[in-house]
Amino acid sequence: MRRIMIRVAYDGTAYHGWQLQDGQVSIESVLNEAISHLLKEEISVIGASRTDSGVHSLGTAAVFDTNTRIPAEKLKYAINQGLPEDIRVIESREVRPDFHPRKCVSHKTYEYVICNAPVYQPVGRLYRYFYHYPLDEKKMAEAAVP
Repeated sequence: MRRIMIRVAYDGTAYHGWQLQDGQVSIESVLNEAISHLLKEEISVIGASRTDSGVHSLGTAAVFDTNTRIPAEKLKYAINQGLPEDIRVIESREVRPDFHPRKCVSHKTYEYVICNAPVYQPVGRLYRYFYHYPLDEKKMAEAAVP
């Protein structure tokens, strides 16, 4: 048995977050189905954290255990063949059997983008908040300090 770590980028617009949910399509459910189909064994990925519906990621870490002989570094290409275009495995590698993505040192960065313009901009509308009123730069700076 080998433990494989994957890093997953996704546009979460069409998904009900990362975690499995009855009757809902999630990132985890799509990954489990695609990897299980590819490897012909029951796969359950363990993600580094959960996300809310509609949240996107540039590289969430996850692991799964497998008996496959496919080289770990090649798995990302094979898995991506069975995934929809809004989910991509951007890295795959073998890790220690005790590696757990929730217990390793990591960080999260959240980015919120405000489109402050007189007219709504359709390009990027799914990834920006449109606000046409003047912004108070002092209040914005204060709000940004942790």
